[in-house]
Amino acid sequence: MTHQSDLLYTFTGISSAEVVKALNMVLNKRGELEAGLAEWLTGRPLESLGGFLLSASAAFYLAERGVNPKIKTFVDALYYISTCLSVGYADIFAQTQTGKLIATLAMTVGPALTGNALDPPGRAEPASAQGQEMMLERLEAILEELRRQGGIIKSQTTSPP
Repeated sequence: MTHQSDLLYTFTGISSAEVVKALNMVLNKRGELEAGLAEWLTGRPLESLGGFLLSASAAFYLAERGVNPKIKTFVDALYYISTCLSVGYADIFAQTQTGKLIATLAMTVGPALTGNALDPPGRAEPASAQGQEMMLERLEAILEELRRQGGIIKSQTTSPP
């Protein structure tokens, strides 16, 4: 394609071929960007939750202010969105379509972010094999002592009465 027939080049000074090349570069890095974003979101659950809460509150405030009489300040929007992250408190309702969309997103994504922030998986160390062996030995010793003291625990082969 020549510069004479390339309207994008005519109006912007950037050729279509350059735009296509740049888009291909971005699309090729998409996987890396997604992996980095996923790692950041899961590795920093409190920051993710805080960012989502503040962003959704700001968007909700901008969508509802002047229309919704219950949304007078950013704190009103923050209060509403924060309740959407858990059980929801029904004294404020979204009135605009954009507000309803933001609330739906908060109600859908929010509980997962909250759960991840409050109880992130992988933080608790799994029980070690050595710890499990020690626990099993201790339980066996307790069972043996109970059996020795008069058969408090009956054999596992006996059927219930």
